[in-house]
Amino acid sequence: GGSGYAKNIIFQNVVMNNVSNPIIIDQNYCDQKTPCEQQPSAVKISNVVFKNIKGTSASEEAISFDCSKSFPCQGVLLQDVNLVRQGDGDVDATCLKVRLQKKGNVSPGC
Repeated sequence: GGSGYAKNIIFQNVVMNNVSNPIIIDQNYCDQKTPCEQQPSAVKISNVVFKNIKGTSASEEAISFDCSKSFPCQGVLLQDVNLVRQGDGDVDATCLKVRLQKKGNVSPGC
């Protein structure tokens, strides 16, 4: 839930080392142990850039966009992103209800 907006945000030239969920936007975040109901409102997210992001992920899911059905994330750009799994294994990306653009090499991809 919530209201308002988060817009025109840039994450650039970041090196991640053994980080859980290195790239995440979660408009459905729930801070309780029982499942939360889907909220009819959400903070509007637009024009978010992840540029030149490299490193290792401690979690299987290195990129996660879980955006609102009511207010999908808009204008999210992944540019030159390379995240691999710390140790053995692959990394994944989940992109739900996000208007996503990619430039350059992006790994993992949705």
